[in-house]
Amino acid sequence: MSRRALLEHNSGEWHGLFIRLDHAGVEQTRFNTVLRVHDEADQVVAALTDCSTGQTRTMRFGELPAAMQVDPAGHWSLGPDPFTPWNWNYELCLTVGQQRRRLIVRGNSGGLHSLVMVQEARAGIPLEEPETPLSCSIESHGDRHCWSLQPDLQMLLDGRNCSLQWQQTNGTWLAIKRHYGADGALLAMPSAAAAGAAHPAEWQH
Repeated sequence: MSRRALLEHNSGEWHGLFIRLDHAGVEQTRFNTVLRVHDEADQVVAALTDCSTGQTRTMRFGELPAAMQVDPAGHWSLGPDPFTPWNWNYELCLTVGQQRRRLIVRGNSGGLHSLVMVQEARAGIPLEEPETPLSCSIESHGDRHCWSLQPDLQMLLDGRNCSLQWQQTNGTWLAIKRHYGADGALLAMPSAAAAGAAHPAEWQH
């Protein structure tokens, strides 16, 4: 079911923009990409091309990676399982029709090291490119950090837990969360992620 949902909502050609930020939210670089996802010989094949260099990197897998979570709407996340503070990374993706939003978050015991914001759309669907450099604001309260990446896009990093939140045109917030228990074990994806109507405040507890 999860593999089917992943392919149903994420297959095809996606034209994207990757924007990499440092630990303070300062833009370091940006580049355009083309991602092609398809099913080939019972394998999921994802080929990402960096348009600035022409270099393509391809990932293949038959069964979903053990640490990958996918909900029925095709939203997904990757990350460590179990969580260890010394070297960690998350990838979270929200897919809505013709567009996707993704985050790639890397850190270690000292905290977040870098973040890549990715906005993608299917071929022929226009995307509004964010201003250069990206205007990012960060609110921090202890171990809780809220990154406002765009007026409609936020990341909440709360200790070992991470969520991506994307406001839709009707005003509701779509969210996906990757969270862990006190022992570092990966917990089930919250059901609200599939509902697609959660407000960011609901994810702060």
